Amino acid sequence: MIRLIGWVLVLSLANPLRAAEPRCVVVNVFAAGTDVAAEPVVRAAEAFAVDRGGVSVIRRFVDASAEDRAAAEAVAARHGLDAAKLPIVEICGMARTAPDDPAALRPWLESACRIEVFTRRGCQRCTAAKQWLTDLQTLYPALHSTVLDVTVDAEARRRLAELVRRHRTAAASVPVFHLCDRLVVGFDRPETMQPRFDRLLQPWTKPCREAIGAEEPAAAADAEEAIDLPWFGRLDAGRLGMPLFTLAIGLIDGFNPCAMWVLLLLLSILVNLQDRGRILAIAGTFVAVSGAAYFAFMAAWLNVFEWIGMLRPVQIALGLLAVTIGLVHVKDFFAFHRGPSLSIPEAAKPGIYARIRRIVTAENLPAAVAGAFVLAVLVNMVELLCTAGLPALYTSILMQRDYATATRYGYLGLYILAYMFDDALMVAVVVGSLSRMRLQETGGRWLKLISGGVILGLGLVMLFQPSWLEG
Repeated sequence: MIRLIGWVLVLSLANPLRAAEPRCVVVNVFAAGTDVAAEPVVRAAEAFAVDRGGVSVIRRFVDASAEDRAAAEAVAARHGLDAAKLPIVEICGMARTAPDDPAALRPWLESACRIEVFTRRGCQRCTAAKQWLTDLQTLYPALHSTVLDVTVDAEARRRLAELVRRHRTAAASVPVFHLCDRLVVGFDRPETMQPRFDRLLQPWTKPCREAIGAEEPAAAADAEEAIDLPWFGRLDAGRLGMPLFTLAIGLIDGFNPCAMWVLLLLLSILVNLQDRGRILAIAGTFVAVSGAAYFAFMAAWLNVFEWIGMLRPVQIALGLLAVTIGLVHVKDFFAFHRGPSLSIPEAAKPGIYARIRRIVTAENLPAAVAGAFVLAVLVNMVELLCTAGLPALYTSILMQRDYATATRYGYLGLYILAYMFDDALMVAVVVGSLSRMRLQETGGRWLKLISGGVILGLGLVMLFQPSWLEG
């Protein structure tokens, strides 16, 4: 018996929708009790409720109830209607004056009870969301969903763009849900999405048992339903792989010939001082400031993608840019200094040499540290083209996942730690051994080939298999 009770508790936690009481959508009809024009409107709404199921029609008598009259005035003000022009019909956060032909009311009620779901082909979260909508409809039986694919349906793209403009909401990722005149962007897990939808639908629904006196349906127990344990959620390959993916891309980005060339040049000159403390202070400042500047650079990319969204046209443009940058880096392995290149310009190098000499020859340590600070900022500005590819790709992938803002910035911090690892390692080696390290042309070309290959590969995936980058 104890074991049986335990299983019942686990199953109820695993799928809370099945234990919850169904809720009916409420249709409010505001009218005076003596208004004969309200009768056909109420009958039309009740006929819709019978056919649809999960709908409760409530007539509000504005001439007999001060509460109903105040509610009607609030609804009219909220939706820009004339409170004196009755009847007014309200459902799911939408309201209108009753049409002259009561038969015209049904299409509007059907539209108000529709959930529009904008998806993209190959989107794993979209597939999970569509599966979850089946359970949502069990809890809210009046709500029917319409799935629209923005990758193949031009009208769906137009409709989503219109909703984004109207609601002033950045649709940074799919799926996007439109219901009750609201947009809900993204999908995580049923146990996190359900409270969001419940809060949204609570004002427009009531328990069906109260609404229509129906008996509470027995809880179904389909064996094939997936179990979503509250503490563990769905074991998603993309999610489990994100920390490791972040570390890998950050490490590869850190082995950037542009940044490594400047640091190794600085270290090769500093080592002549034979002063471990001074070398650590100056080179450590350079590495730390470079990391902070790179974090700000990637945060800017993240905000750009949050602003413009990550719909398919944006993905295609970014994929084409990544392929172009990757091909240029790969070209540099085979044809160094020939043709276009994304490296520190030769014209900028004399200025970098001069700044490093001033840092090394500075009379006091604070002046040298300040010089290293300025050098790090300037070098990061000069090498933006050299380093733009991987940060742009990574932040775009991060935006495709329905993470909280704090989580996204946490991943950026993890990326920067990986990015700084090789620089910190080189500083540690030089401080420990007091020996010179130089980046030869052959090493620089190999680093170009590795980073270019990664950027090229990610660009091709974004163009042809974007679902591989989904969470």
